[in-house]
Amino acid sequence: MKRTLIACLLAGLAAGTAQADSGPLYTGQPGELPVQVALAYLAPDMGRDGQFEYARLRISQRSQPESFDRVSMSVQQDGLLDDSVRARRWSLQLIRGADSRWYITRQLAEQRCYRGPQGWQRKPCP
Repeated sequence: MKRTLIACLLAGLAAGTAQADSGPLYTGQPGELPVQVALAYLAPDMGRDGQFEYARLRISQRSQPESFDRVSMSVQQDGLLDDSVRARRWSLQLIRGADSRWYITRQLAEQRCYRGPQGWQRKPCP
């Protein structure tokens, strides 16, 4: 019954997102932990060829007690070597499917700018 519920949740979440036609945003490999799936998904945005240009990386993973098939994750880069972007963060929702793979079902990307509004925002920095 639990696996059926997870499958229904996956289908329902996919139907409620902009990516409804294409399903989950990303599918992890068997045996991967949620943090491994998140970092594999974000790798193209975080650095290239093993190079990175940020001073600090913060990763936070949360789940509800006794509900470890759903995970909220936040990945944040601070101290970027960029003259307009101070920090970037991604908020991800992951669900473990009946096949024991983790699926990223939602993403929110935000940034903090050196100039202009000081809070987190989705629009590009000036």
